[in-house]
Amino acid sequence: MFEHLILDRAKPWAITLCLILGLGILFSLSPMQLSTADGIPITLQSLLVVLVPILLGWKLGLTVVILYLVAGGLGLPVFAYGTSGWERFTGSTGGFLLAFPLAAVLVGWAAERIQNQRALMGTLCILAGQVLILALGLLWQRSIVPIAEPVWETLARLGPGLLMKTAFGGLVVVTLSRIIERNSKETPTIES
Repeated sequence: MFEHLILDRAKPWAITLCLILGLGILFSLSPMQLSTADGIPITLQSLLVVLVPILLGWKLGLTVVILYLVAGGLGLPVFAYGTSGWERFTGSTGGFLLAFPLAAVLVGWAAERIQNQRALMGTLCILAGQVLILALGLLWQRSIVPIAEPVWETLARLGPGLLMKTAFGGLVVVTLSRIIERNSKETPTIES
């Protein structure tokens, strides 16, 4: 979606900078926890792991997500609530974490092919990626931990947070789209 505007003619140092910025965003914001009015916790992980590939393209975005997961597995407190460790991949949260690379690839790939209505389609990609992560995560979680709450009640409880994150991600996509379009129109081209 944006990577062709940002990275197509970028020098290796610019691509490295994008990689570092993507990791910095994931490392610093993923452990954060917000809450809905009902007190239901909202983490930013699922939003960030689909937003980064939308902004950087699926290849670089996937690289950022994998490096993020490895760093968390090795002990950096970058997962939700500041947790870390390889046991996170085998416990009840493992399905969510293992879904991150799949969502990053699918959302990043889809976003690269969007030509029209970038803001709307980017927002729909964010929603689809988060739903994929939620579905795979809940499937994994419920296979490990017996949960009495029906799936639809869980989805109703988590839905508002998912929609809030999607709306925020949509605002980021719209804002960046406008900034990039404005700058690409103002940048004079050099003809040979």
